Amino acid sequence: MAPQTDPPLAMNRQTAKLFSPFGEADCESEVKLLKQEYSRYFFYHTRFNNIALDPNVFLIVGRRGAGKTALAQFFMFQKQMQNAIAIDVDEPVAFEKLLEDITFSVTRSREVAIPRIAKIWQFIIWSVIFRELQEYDPRIRAACIFGNRDGKLTTFIRHALKALLNRLLQTEDDLLDELEAIFADARIRLGMEATLELARRRPVIVAFDTLENYAVRDTTMMQATAALIQCGAEFNRDYARQGIHIKIFAMAEVFPFLKQEVILNPLKSIRHEVYLHWRPKDLMRLISWRFYNYLHAMETLLPESRHVDWDQPQSVLEKMWYPYFGRSLRNAQGLAERTFPFVLRHTQMRPRQLIVLCNAIAAAAVERKSFPHFQPADIVKALQQGQYAIADEVVNSYSSVYPRVSRIIEALSGLPMLFKGNELDKRAKLTASEWPPGEYSPYSFRQLVSELGIIGRVRHLNTEAGYAEADFEYSMNGHLPLQVGDLCAVHPMFYRKLNIQVNQSVRVYPFPDHEDFEVLGRGE
Repeated sequence: MAPQTDPPLAMNRQTAKLFSPFGEADCESEVKLLKQEYSRYFFYHTRFNNIALDPNVFLIVGRRGAGKTALAQFFMFQKQMQNAIAIDVDEPVAFEKLLEDITFSVTRSREVAIPRIAKIWQFIIWSVIFRELQEYDPRIRAACIFGNRDGKLTTFIRHALKALLNRLLQTEDDLLDELEAIFADARIRLGMEATLELARRRPVIVAFDTLENYAVRDTTMMQATAALIQCGAEFNRDYARQGIHIKIFAMAEVFPFLKQEVILNPLKSIRHEVYLHWRPKDLMRLISWRFYNYLHAMETLLPESRHVDWDQPQSVLEKMWYPYFGRSLRNAQGLAERTFPFVLRHTQMRPRQLIVLCNAIAAAAVERKSFPHFQPADIVKALQQGQYAIADEVVNSYSSVYPRVSRIIEALSGLPMLFKGNELDKRAKLTASEWPPGEYSPYSFRQLVSELGIIGRVRHLNTEAGYAEADFEYSMNGHLPLQVGDLCAVHPMFYRKLNIQVNQSVRVYPFPDHEDFEVLGRGE
């Protein structure tokens, strides 16, 4: 895509007044405020956009705040697939309970249950497609055998599932027999044929948002989620090359458990998955793009911030970051740092977290009456205050995976910022009473603090230069094991929440693997 230099405004001054300077923390609010103009506000210069449209890709994995909802919105206005029809199945909680009611009666053996539930998902997918495309062909309209009710799509799905449940109650057939009968119906077969004819001219993208109830101990919903992924793999294999694409967004908080414990034959069902792991330069450009839109609309954009080459990170740094944030500052320990790495290292590399922190900085500047210029002292103070909120959200996102997680991590309180891994076993003992019966072990505790991204493993420590490079699990596709002999680091985002001892003249940088690490700079 060509560089977006002086692009059309995504918002006017009146709309900008309703916005925070760096955007809202949730995509839904932005879409509601901007409506059709959201496509101009969306930042196109990330690798996820093109990768997610690859016909081989059906599974997109990301933690809370990583941009899953924004990517689902992108399917509606993307240009790579010409004249595509995008169908967004969001808020699945609206039909989650009914899906659970249907699947609960299925045998609890996952080897039998998951393929059966996958058939239900196939039924849901085709019902959704028929309902959304009914105006394009009378054969598709005739395939809406459970009605074509207006209103929200999730409401329709709930209605279709109720109709399926009623049919099961009225016959002596089991679930598979009934679903086979539905798909053998001549109206359904003709509707599928008509849909494939349409998809040759106009590709169809069906995006499924994540089920919100992802408690790993809820066997029924875990099997339902695993079945959705299995169904997606089979549906993608059968129809992606014919123009019907399914995209499933999975919560990274629970995905490792699904992959290791629930999904049947992971090598078959999980392939070409995309992990929403953001790079520093992409986050810097994203946040700068949002700020550019706001300042442009408010007519406060500095002259040097015009004609930005959004494909060149250095151009964005020079024209959209440094003029407002400055190049460097001294942190709370008096150490010199470049401003962007300082802000970014207090996040887990997720857009929402960066947006929250930058908006906190902007609020401090407004109070000081220096906006849109941000003073070093305000940046440091705002991050100290804002990091508590984003740390709480991370803990909350794991509350269904680890009951009483907020109580368990209290055992880390008062840790030094860098420590030997054997200290975790000492702290683990303090949490034994907070775990469900039979689940406590020192290993489980280490796994928990690693999964949450609270504790990472130091890869390189340079005390002379004053920095430590550390690996954290949220930037990896799998687990990060923490061994007793490892030199460990607490993530800077948790310093305040856990009252961490910042007792060394060292800055912890949790993004050592990226090629743009040196470009952005560690310090002076």
